Amino acid sequence: MAETLTVYLVNKAGDLEGLFDETKRRACAAALQGYFSTIVNGVAAFGSVSVTWEGKAGQPKLRDFVCYLLTTAKESIVASKATGDLALGPAGSTLFSTAEQAVICEVYMRQIVQGGVQRGNATPDAEWVVANCILHELGHALLDAKPPIVTEVHKLKGGTILRDTDGKPLTERDRPSDADYRAFQTGFGRPGAGAKPYTGAMPA
Repeated sequence: MAETLTVYLVNKAGDLEGLFDETKRRACAAALQGYFSTIVNGVAAFGSVSVTWEGKAGQPKLRDFVCYLLTTAKESIVASKATGDLALGPAGSTLFSTAEQAVICEVYMRQIVQGGVQRGNATPDAEWVVANCILHELGHALLDAKPPIVTEVHKLKGGTILRDTDGKPLTERDRPSDADYRAFQTGFGRPGAGAKPYTGAMPA
């Protein structure tokens, strides 16, 4: 029987002084719902998708996703769990923690929405660029955070969301390409791909 893929969004950034309020959060979830609905159409294991801001630590299943929305990289969960040197991404980071045997995904809201400036103006249509950054990090979680690596996200040919974003950040105008969708579908079909999501910073 086909399962529901659930994407849990864990908001630890508040509403960024009103710049990412409940209306924006709902719109962000709706954007991700649209992306993942297209993805699961090509995955026999999943019959539907749910994107929620309401998750609790005991809820995520092995193949679900969890992404933490942090104010800045200073609150990084990835950095707190890393062993050895680690360079955090400018807009988000993903790490497979061997100690936790789980993958941690996070995005940095002030950087994405305000260009890293505390009093900066909000990006127009910020919900779309946040959704794109989340999808990028979830791509790492499924495809290259741990062996077996399905594909290297930053080297995906034809990727719009799954690409090297260091020199060219994602924008609110970007939308997933066919290559992005196929990469996720391939990952979901590959035994052993991905890892259980880290739930240690979700509400109890």
